[in-house]
Amino acid sequence: MVISLDRNAQRQVDQFQGWAANCGVEADNGFCLVGGMVDGNEDYHAVTSTGASQGNRVLAVPSEMILSASQIAQEFRGYVESALQSLEQKGYLHLEPHFHLFLKILMEYEKGESSAYYPWLNSLPRRWNTAVSFDYFCMSTLPPYIKKICQKKRDELSAFQESLKYFDYILPETKSDDELVKFAYNVVMTRILPSQEDHNIVPAADYFNHGNEANIVICYNNNNNNEQTTANCEVYASRDIAPGEALTLTYDMPTNPSHLLATYGFLNEAPATYCKLLFTNPSEKLKQIGYDPSQLLFSTQDGSISSPIWDVILYSKLERTPGMAEAKNAFYEAHMSGDEATKFAIHSQFQEATCTVLLEHVETILKEVSQLTCMMEQFRDEDRHPRLPLLMEHHAMVTSTFSKVRYNLRSMY
Repeated sequence: MVISLDRNAQRQVDQFQGWAANCGVEADNGFCLVGGMVDGNEDYHAVTSTGASQGNRVLAVPSEMILSASQIAQEFRGYVESALQSLEQKGYLHLEPHFHLFLKILMEYEKGESSAYYPWLNSLPRRWNTAVSFDYFCMSTLPPYIKKICQKKRDELSAFQESLKYFDYILPETKSDDELVKFAYNVVMTRILPSQEDHNIVPAADYFNHGNEANIVICYNNNNNNEQTTANCEVYASRDIAPGEALTLTYDMPTNPSHLLATYGFLNEAPATYCKLLFTNPSEKLKQIGYDPSQLLFSTQDGSISSPIWDVILYSKLERTPGMAEAKNAFYEAHMSGDEATKFAIHSQFQEATCTVLLEHVETILKEVSQLTCMMEQFRDEDRHPRLPLLMEHHAMVTSTFSKVRYNLRSMY
């Protein structure tokens, strides 16, 4: 029997837990999966019912259960090259490990109940809030920054589906099933656990939610000392954990709620968020000054502004203003040599100008998000667009943070 991908299909999590135990998964300190509704979808996450002390093991998954991208690549050698060539031509070869896992998920799905992974696959979500699941109306309600991130994810999926045509070991009806292809892509992108050596999907360990401060650490222990086999996965408490407390990892880019929403389909209470200040073709010196979007942050709590934002705005203004070569060079040299006194003096000289630039940017974002929110309210239909409430929550977070920043900027004049 093939797994139903109907949005209302029930997730068979209890059966999965029984299967996992039979396969040798060791659940310590009351490790279990609990369910609830999150953002309108049925969701499950891992907890410890008894609590755990720092250093205690909470879970162990044998290597035989782990889907390893490197091991799959070895299995597919000689069969997947044409598909990888297509992926490379589209500029996505850096996602080769993800693509191998994507192919493996589709092949296991085709096997139905004869797949060794059937109980795990049947426990996975059917409803997703990721970027590739947004409908066209939802995409039209996104401001440019998050829309760019979401479009990147949608382009990845398109590249995977196009390259899938060149892999001859998956049925044509599978390749043309958009919902199934999307399901496999979502499974890989939301449940993969990158490590220094490999990219793995670890059944049972893929139920850890995101937390701004992780309380577990994942280790791989190869008891056989055989480099050709996947290591066992073991999970330990990184601090004392209370009974019933969710077991959490920190996913990539924790200060970028837009990325977390586009990739994983959730919003978190991040301590900071990107300021969304983007430059086209930034100069090398601007990058050296600090232009790195991941470091240009606003505090979501009080709207405070990270130092690199001021440095980047000032230097970019000096770069673009005739007659400012001397100040530009002096600021660059001071930054590179760590001369904070000179930097402070130059910042003081141009404070009003840099405040104005940043304030205009903030007000532009606020106006843009306000207009999009009004459009969402006007055409709100959660039956047709079930992800709108989550996107409205994102817009509310942006509005709240940027309003605090605006208040701080106005007080600087």
